[in-house]
Amino acid sequence: MSDKYTNSPRLRPADRTPPQRSASVSDRIAQRLREIQKKSVEVIAQATSTEDPSATPPSEAEGEGQGVEKLLPKVDKGKGKEIDVINEKGVVPKQMDSPPPMSPIPPPKDLPPSGAPQSQIAFLSGLSFTPAALSELLTKASTELPLRPVRFPLLGEYQDAFTGDEIVAWLKDNIAGLDRNLDRAEEMARELTEREGLLRRLGELGNEFEDSEEAFYQFRPKAFDLDKLDPSKAQPDTILTKTGTFYSLVSKALNNTTSSTSEPAHIRARHEAEEADKTYRIGVRRLDRQRLTLEELIEDTLKVLQRWESERLRAVKTVLLQYQGTLSNLPKSLEPSMERSGTLLAVFQPEQDLVALIERYRTGPFRPDPQVYENVAHEESDVVFGIDLRRWSEGGWYAAFTTQSDDEDEKKKLKVLVPPVLTAMLSSLETAYAKSPTEAEKRKAWIYEVPLPAVHHLRESLNAIPPGQPFPPELLAKFDAPVIAACVKLWALELNPPLATYEGWDEFRKLYQARKSDSDSTTGEEGEKDHLEKVASALQRLPRVHLYVLDAIVKHLKK
Repeated sequence: MSDKYTNSPRLRPADRTPPQRSASVSDRIAQRLREIQKKSVEVIAQATSTEDPSATPPSEAEGEGQGVEKLLPKVDKGKGKEIDVINEKGVVPKQMDSPPPMSPIPPPKDLPPSGAPQSQIAFLSGLSFTPAALSELLTKASTELPLRPVRFPLLGEYQDAFTGDEIVAWLKDNIAGLDRNLDRAEEMARELTEREGLLRRLGELGNEFEDSEEAFYQFRPKAFDLDKLDPSKAQPDTILTKTGTFYSLVSKALNNTTSSTSEPAHIRARHEAEEADKTYRIGVRRLDRQRLTLEELIEDTLKVLQRWESERLRAVKTVLLQYQGTLSNLPKSLEPSMERSGTLLAVFQPEQDLVALIERYRTGPFRPDPQVYENVAHEESDVVFGIDLRRWSEGGWYAAFTTQSDDEDEKKKLKVLVPPVLTAMLSSLETAYAKSPTEAEKRKAWIYEVPLPAVHHLRESLNAIPPGQPFPPELLAKFDAPVIAACVKLWALELNPPLATYEGWDEFRKLYQARKSDSDSTTGEEGEKDHLEKVASALQRLPRVHLYVLDAIVKHLKK
């Protein structure tokens, strides 16, 4: 009736061995730690002992007598009783001994010293070079290339720089093995830069080579002593590996340029900004003077060409007249042809042909384009030519230099309606008119053809007056009336925007072109009244300061 598969309490189990609890995870971990600890103690003992490691190990009894740790019995955590782990044969297993000691490590083999220099052959674009030959080649290149300093923003100035196209052209012309092949020369320059690290790219992250006149490079110091370097330590370094990031690169450049000064950063930045602004101001004035010089050269060249063409046309007419006189002595049968040729010669006028030639090939009227300094922080101008009248009237350029007063009446007296430079030139013209004997001479002062160098000389003299300072009459008294009148016209031409403004320029041009074409046909008060109404309508669209300037010039001409 018994069933070995049934756990009924009425049946007695065939196995009378009491149930045992298996080792938990924590027990196994503790046992493994004890084994590792025992093994490490034995290894240390063997390493410090002087006995022969091949000798017979001591017996178990001796090991136990010397204080070797005894295997601790397991504890049944459920019942709190000490139990022994018994195998199937009923014997308590002994703890395994530690593994035998390892054999001693063999001594290292004899290796050549790593610091000994080894000769390396560099292969560049299919050609082999020894370190000494490559250094000699680069030394020769450094003496023949056009080296010059190059400045980059924030980074500073680099000495002995050259461009990528210059080194490629030099390699092509000086290395016979390249067969003057431009592609192979560019490949060699790229390998010298990127693989060998002998050329350094300036102003850019990385060390890539570019065959361009805008890419600048330097020879690294190691390029001239390759035969003295250790090849195992020669690695092409880049600017990125040295600095890490672009931020550290910029910070390092700023710290290097300003480490010698102890000023705070904001004060140093202000000084640098003022210095840059001063340099920019000087550069703008220099550029404007170069423009004036160019205008003078163009005018002188055109005048010479005009004189040559006029002389050529007069010489042609003189030759034709002489030929006509010679033919007149021939028989009378040629009289009809002589009359026709005489008519053609009478029509031929050299002056009119010259005017027709100029009008046919002209590119436009004289329109100067002044270069004016502009401050990025605030609106100001250090010159009186090429200004904007509206900015000047709003106080951006001139109000800071005028006298301040709390009285309203005094302010009205001090208010300036037109630029002082125009007032000074018109006053000097009135003084210079006293030297003219007749009214015709006074009017001719405005139509004389004055050379540009004389007008530019007066212009630069007026521009040199500091802002806010009065224009001395003795400065203008040195010049004749035609020069001052030409300078007034130049001042009006250089205004930006012009007196009639860009928006109203077409309207004024159509108005006066129609007036010129209708001057012969239109007569009477109605035509004059209609014209004045159109002029008044156009003037009402101009800014107030433009009207004041026009009024000052017209009043002066009317007198």
